[in-house]
Amino acid sequence: MRIAIPLTGTRGDVQPVVALGLELRRRGHDVLLGAPPNLVDFVTATGLTARVCGPDIQQLYSSPEGQEALAAGNTLRLMQLVARQMAGYAEQMNREVIDVCAKADLIVASTVTEDRASSVSEAMGVPLVSLHYYPCRKNGAYPFPGALPAHWNPPVPVNRATWVLAENLRRVVFMRYLNNLRATLGLPKSWSSTAAVLERANVPEVQIYDPALVPGLPAQWDGRRSFTGFLTLDQAARAAVGDLSGDHAGILSWIAEGQAPVFFGFGSMPIRDTAAVLAMVSEVSARLGVRALVSAGWSDLDVANAQAGANVKVVGAFAHDIVFPHCAAAVHHGGIGTLFESLRAGLPTLVCSVSFEQPMWGGQVERLGVGAHLRFTQLTAARLEEGVASLLTSRRKARAAEFARTLSSADAAARTADIIEATAR
Repeated sequence: MRIAIPLTGTRGDVQPVVALGLELRRRGHDVLLGAPPNLVDFVTATGLTARVCGPDIQQLYSSPEGQEALAAGNTLRLMQLVARQMAGYAEQMNREVIDVCAKADLIVASTVTEDRASSVSEAMGVPLVSLHYYPCRKNGAYPFPGALPAHWNPPVPVNRATWVLAENLRRVVFMRYLNNLRATLGLPKSWSSTAAVLERANVPEVQIYDPALVPGLPAQWDGRRSFTGFLTLDQAARAAVGDLSGDHAGILSWIAEGQAPVFFGFGSMPIRDTAAVLAMVSEVSARLGVRALVSAGWSDLDVANAQAGANVKVVGAFAHDIVFPHCAAAVHHGGIGTLFESLRAGLPTLVCSVSFEQPMWGGQVERLGVGAHLRFTQLTAARLEEGVASLLTSRRKARAAEFARTLSSADAAARTADIIEATAR
């Protein structure tokens, strides 16, 4: 079976789907991934076939305008920025999605490509499966991510109202571009939201995150929205993309020299003043008397010449699952991939959220009793010290260790591939 997977976004959007693509290829399927230009080589390094699909979002985040939006911590402002980029790229994006899907027997889309993919699958008469990295459909348990403060616990009607508002806003913003695509495909115009379109077509919406992170949500949805857990790359793929090439021996040797450190890192989110953040980490670590392992993967920080305290080690990229089990706690931006790894390792976690669904995951970390949440825009030495200190209590450590036992990525790619094959049948 020929399976097309049009994607866009950052590495966090692409990497888990690469794991799925490899599982589908292992089963004998012909897989073609669409990926942003900056991630095509990442995909092809694993042996999968890839074509350019979508703009370079990472370049947008790193631009002066993107840096300002990230620094403001305003999700709406960042969404508007991305929407403007997508508007300028809309017609090309339409062509790229059509090109990726042209010869497919089945299409697999993601949260950010399901709107276009649904029209293409309709025109081609082939099945569609959508993958969701976080809750992005109406429910009464949780509000639309970022719509309300993460620490609120709204009643069911309020939660549902935020979804109605968000789905209609998305429909209005992208309607013109989607109807241009439908015209190209010879389809009539549609005024429905993507959620409504996929529901009418009975499209499976696979939740590729762990249900333990969202208590109460699985019970609100039917079998069309199965939870499979987070999709992780196998060892061969990780080696191929360089995940295992870091100085793990050096890092583990440093860790073994003293008490387990607290990890600090901010994933793929560009940070404007990296020196100030590093100085803050050094100050807080000294005050609390803890060691700090700082990942510079989130910045252009010069690892070799970074100015840090005596008990602070600045390192480049490394494999989280190799190092995290030797740490005492974790501080990061709350991207689902990093969050899964820190919680799976049993680390109490402080989420310093930047935007999009990250504040929602920060709120969940607090509700589940496995960590704390702080908006990155509110980050000060005093608040960071308070947050890190809260992670190091025996009660918080015990709860994080207990929660880790409920998480699993075993067979997540296989379960997702089973759903895709069943849909094709």
